[in-house]
Amino acid sequence: MHARELTAAGLHDRRLADAYTCCGQYLSRRNSAAYPMARLLLPPGKRPYWDAVLAFSTYVDDLIDDQAKPTAERLAQYDAYVQKFLGLLAGERDWPRQPGTARDRTGLQLALAFRHFTRTWNIPTRSVHRFLTTIRTDLWVTEYPRYADLAEYIDGVCGQGTIWGNALLEPQNEEADSRAVAASFGLQLTDYLRDLREDLADGRLYLPVEDLREFGLSRAEVEQAARDRRMTPPLRELVEFQTRRARRCFAEAADWWRLVHPSAQELPRQYVRLGRISLEQIQRSGHDIFHPRPRARLSCATASCAGFTLGYVRATAGRRTGRRTAGPRPAPRPQPPRTPVSQRPDRP
Repeated sequence: MHARELTAAGLHDRRLADAYTCCGQYLSRRNSAAYPMARLLLPPGKRPYWDAVLAFSTYVDDLIDDQAKPTAERLAQYDAYVQKFLGLLAGERDWPRQPGTARDRTGLQLALAFRHFTRTWNIPTRSVHRFLTTIRTDLWVTEYPRYADLAEYIDGVCGQGTIWGNALLEPQNEEADSRAVAASFGLQLTDYLRDLREDLADGRLYLPVEDLREFGLSRAEVEQAARDRRMTPPLRELVEFQTRRARRCFAEAADWWRLVHPSAQELPRQYVRLGRISLEQIQRSGHDIFHPRPRARLSCATASCAGFTLGYVRATAGRRTGRRTAGPRPAPRPQPPRTPVSQRPDRP
């Protein structure tokens, strides 16, 4: 993270600047190359806040997924961290002082930055609680009986974080949040297909059990197919059905970028575009998630690189022409509930 980004974000307090800098350092160590690429599409003054959202979310996920520790120990360390963070969020001035490891000290810095982010950008406390409560279920939930159950999980773990990120984009209206959540659903559903073997190896199934039954499959049969890296006709049909579901989510999210501030439009534009490219790779491979075709991988990689380059050029050109960013948005007004396409149950 550059000093000019901290200055542009108005982060002049030394302690806060150190906390946000720690977020960037943590993500550089922990995340893939996609992390620095994505943040470049944001104005410099938004990047530290983006880092805080991503770093805090990644840190708590790492506490849950620390496979070197037994489940009970992971649950205890997660609950202890969350309890201290919620104390900060509620207004307690200091983190409980106790000797700690480098990881503990990092956790404190990330918590301080994320708390500041939530206050600066008017993130509802209930949204933070929803995320923390939902991700905790990863410690014992290994499958989801219905799509409605999976949708509730995705909304809690991914949808809330996407709404936080959307706040940085300065949405024009509440509809932008709905489009953002739809994009997160499309990406998650696509990732669940691409990562099916790895997830099953970890004991988790992110395809609704009711959908397996619709195609005459049991979990044991899907696990066997994954071990053998062999697509059976029913499994291929199931994958095709799931890609249609993800495609509808991306269709709902298509205009997300139009509903945010012009200076930040490239991030949601590329977010949805790259998700569609990933989904297209599965389709071009004949819905074979175990053996994607090399040509499909190459064409998708080329399109991804070209699209990101174009997006970066657009974003920087917009900033050079003096597009103004309006700053943190006001607290959201209550809206009547609505069920987006991404969360509506559907049948084969």
